[in-house]
Amino acid sequence: MTYSEADAFFEGKAHAEWRKGKEQELKLQAAVNDRLNGVIRACGAIVKTVASLGRR
Repeated sequence: MTYSEADAFFEGKAHAEWRKGKEQELKLQAAVNDRLNGVIRACGAIVKTVASLGRR
């Protein structure tokens, strides 16, 4: 691929559409990670609560 062909690709609609798709994919991954972090934090809170009940 020549420089001019590569330049045309990166300046064209195909690359813009690919980039938008990739950004959406990354946003979805970030949302999944945020939800998993919330679940992990909630599990930690439950463990602390159960542990404090066992000390009584």
